[in-house]
Amino acid sequence: MTRKRTEFVSIRHRTRVTAGAGAWGRNQNLTAFASPVKLGPISHAVLIILLIAFLGLLYLTQLTKTSTFGYEMNEIDQARTQLAAEQSDLKIENARLQSLTRVQSSSVAASMTNPVDISYAE
Repeated sequence: MTRKRTEFVSIRHRTRVTAGAGAWGRNQNLTAFASPVKLGPISHAVLIILLIAFLGLLYLTQLTKTSTFGYEMNEIDQARTQLAAEQSDLKIENARLQSLTRVQSSSVAASMTNPVDISYAE
């Protein structure tokens, strides 16, 4: 079984330039790549239009996501403001309920009696 070595042989020109910009070394291509697929001007225009549409949709998606986060942030801020107002109202109600005049005039305080015998520990 003999193998042909033609599969690894370069089809480049055999002349070498020893110096300057035209010099080439090992593993350097001398020929320009030519794609087997050729696209016409209409195909290029369609591809550009599709790319612009995709980028536009991507931009709109990001913009929508940002505005959604803005709405959520506004709702959270409103809830926080409402809870802070409710907290201050509850603090005022707590202070009112703990006031000395309220405690003295309550039914529990009215049913209490003064002690008869007072003794202190010495």
